[in-house]
Amino acid sequence: MEITTSHLMKTIRKKLPNILIFALLCGIATFAVSKYFVPKTYVSTVKFYVSTPASSNNNNDYSDINELNYAQKVVSTYIEMLQTDSFLGKVQENSGAQMGFDDFKKTIKFDTLNNTEIFKADVSADSAQEAKKVADTISKLAPDIISGFKAGASLKIVDPANMPDKPSSPNVTLNTIIGFLLGFFISMCYFVMCDRFDIRIKSEEDITEYYNLPVLASIPAFTKKFAKEKRKKV
Repeated sequence: MEITTSHLMKTIRKKLPNILIFALLCGIATFAVSKYFVPKTYVSTVKFYVSTPASSNNNNDYSDINELNYAQKVVSTYIEMLQTDSFLGKVQENSGAQMGFDDFKKTIKFDTLNNTEIFKADVSADSAQEAKKVADTISKLAPDIISGFKAGASLKIVDPANMPDKPSSPNVTLNTIIGFLLGFFISMCYFVMCDRFDIRIKSEEDITEYYNLPVLASIPAFTKKFAKEKRKKV
């Protein structure tokens, strides 16, 4: 049985209420799981500015460019230093984070910002208070580590650690929309495939449409309701 676009659209329109109900149930289920069962993650961010000694005593544009390029190069070096086990161990000890060290390391991520002299530290935790506490500890310990590494180099805090007002994940709204769309697609495919492999003849139109045969006669369906109405008329 060949399936055509018109027949496909006819099947979808016929089963549209069922498709929407299934999609709505999938969206509700996804919302409930994301809202009440998936662990929430909060992220606190602190931003640092890398201050380096001037490469030249001359105040001109060229010396400013050299200083900026130098600072951009050392930013990655400073980040590597702050990602060492020794530094992160001090952060865990001073913050009092109660978890394995390997798991603790995964909660902290350093990253540069648009090739500038600024970089940030993102701290993830199960609670907003815990995330901010660890970020504050990094803010306190990091400048001493950097200043002790190179004379004249220092870190300045651009943005102190913030208190997250909402979890960064899961994204309940996005997950709900994805669940609804996925339910819509799956249910649509299901009903289309069921119709595709259903070879039963359900009406006179099926004979003419699928087999190109004329209908010579048809037997009406006599239901109990039809019989009662006929007896009343008699």
